Amino acid sequence: MSYIGGAISEWRLLQQLEGHIAPAAIPFETRVGFMKSVELLKEAASDLSMRTSLGVIEAEWDDAFAQIAVNRPLSAHELQRLANYGERVSTVFATEACSLALMTLAPGHAAYAAPERPLFGEQVEEAFPTASAEIADAGRCRAAGLWTACVTHLMRALEPALGALAAWVGVTPKANWNATLNQIEARLREIHKGVDGDEAERWASEAALQLRAVKNAWRNHAMHGRTRYEEDDAVRVFDSTKYLMQTLAGRLTE
Repeated sequence: MSYIGGAISEWRLLQQLEGHIAPAAIPFETRVGFMKSVELLKEAASDLSMRTSLGVIEAEWDDAFAQIAVNRPLSAHELQRLANYGERVSTVFATEACSLALMTLAPGHAAYAAPERPLFGEQVEEAFPTASAEIADAGRCRAAGLWTACVTHLMRALEPALGALAAWVGVTPKANWNATLNQIEARLREIHKGVDGDEAERWASEAALQLRAVKNAWRNHAMHGRTRYEEDDAVRVFDSTKYLMQTLAGRLTE
């Protein structure tokens, strides 16, 4: 908004000097800079749902643009209209912005808040569609630095994948998830290339490896859910969950 303020000051001065100096057209850079600055405020107001600011900006946007696009000296009246518009926009935007509650995203994790593509990839999205919302929530919690909540959503996202894995190896999930996970691991170790093929053995070995990486987090979630996580542990669980679900999605669906 500093550019808008500078332009307003310049136009107020030109108003006062009318009749004392030869009028001159507003420099091209000033005209472009003013409208570009207002446009940036318009985009911000739209993104932040600042309806009052958006209404003020749009109400006289076309008139201001038409006026400032003219490459000729403006009268004192025209300068006053532009200056008044700029002041209204700046004042209303600043006032409304003060009423907003904004959250600072965790450095290095902000991109997880609104990713352009599924965080765990398209294949996981298709194989385990009921996990999509939990994965997205885990990403938002990671971006906000809510590490324990991030892990909680990851564990909930794992449910359909672990259910599919248990069914594939012929294990019925029990209340004691520690025993269930141990059974799944044991069944995965029984897969050998001589019987099931080389590809199946490699897949089972990778799945078992990734399962071990998240087993403690899953067991804590399933048994009591009171463990708290800090950034390093939460990021480790996030990455391990991602790799496990990607591995499982290569062969299983819910």
